[in-house]
Amino acid sequence: MEPTVVLFILRLVSAALLLLFLGVIGWFIYRDVQLAARAVPEGQRSYGALRVIATQSTNLTEGSAFPLSPVMGIGRSASNTVVVEDDYVSSEHALLSLRGSQWWLEDLNSRNGTLLNDITLDSPVVVTAGDVVTIGNTRFKLELK
Repeated sequence: MEPTVVLFILRLVSAALLLLFLGVIGWFIYRDVQLAARAVPEGQRSYGALRVIATQSTNLTEGSAFPLSPVMGIGRSASNTVVVEDDYVSSEHALLSLRGSQWWLEDLNSRNGTLLNDITLDSPVVVTAGDVVTIGNTRFKLELK
């Protein structure tokens, strides 16, 4: 055989081996992701809670807690995750969301504003464990796991 044919065959074999190697690595990554997803089903993941520490709302009681989900709407409307029946709360007042590994709190242009540790929000901010969120006449404490 000519040397160019031998080199061509070696190139094909090495390309096939490289593709096989990448395929095996991809398969291991896929299996690892599947095992991790099965280990903790979505419904059982616990991020922490949003606990009511003071309220004048008619539907909330002090000490009650709302399990955190990746996106939580807070307001008077029944479509929110946390419904606060208070005249000082807008229908869609605030949004608490998980972005990456951080929790963010955002006021949704409510009329009476949202307070984080007694400071009025003017833009989305990162919140941490122990922060106190005031919406209307209700104060929540963020408890993270």
